[in-house]
Amino acid sequence: MRLILGGAGQGKLEYALADLGLEAADAADGERCPLEELFTKPVINRLHAFLRRELEAGRDPARIVELLFEHHPDAVVLCDEVGCGVVPLAPGEREWREAVGRACCAIAGRAERVDRVWCGIPQTIKQNGEIR
Repeated sequence: MRLILGGAGQGKLEYALADLGLEAADAADGERCPLEELFTKPVINRLHAFLRRELEAGRDPARIVELLFEHHPDAVVLCDEVGCGVVPLAPGEREWREAVGRACCAIAGRAERVDRVWCGIPQTIKQNGEIR
């Protein structure tokens, strides 16, 4: 698995598609795709949005990470960094940020590669299972 992190609008999807030689249709959109689509597309965009949907539906977002490793270990997962900045007042927003952070930690810990994209510039943090 590969994890690509970065802030909103930083060019994660564009970087992933160019690096992999894929098109936008090859990416599942976590904001609106059904669960099954996460296992059929090579790229999973907006994991943070999918995890929000899981929380809102009363499901444990941690199970998504396990399902991904079980059913789609070659996925390239893109996720916004949502834990920076002011802590939200709403408990649901805090719970969501915590869930996204925990999911990214779990994926990064087991991923072969982790990249961070900032202003369209990628930086590899982990490659071949080794932190750089």
